[in-house]
Amino acid sequence: MLYIRMALYLLGGLLAGQGLAIFDPEAGTITFEIDSLAQTLSGLGAFVLTFCTSRIAKRRGGAT
Repeated sequence: MLYIRMALYLLGGLLAGQGLAIFDPEAGTITFEIDSLAQTLSGLGAFVLTFCTSRIAKRRGGAT
């Protein structure tokens, strides 16, 4: 569980650093830029799917 929490901290920092998430302390809200966030998440999704596909291929005996 610690790894998941650390990954979420990293993801939160990256989102804030890229300007994809903005915290408004007066209102206590977090605002996300949907267009930029969608591009970031689609890239992350492609990375995860590629990684999972390579693991499945390797498990079945293929060389990756």
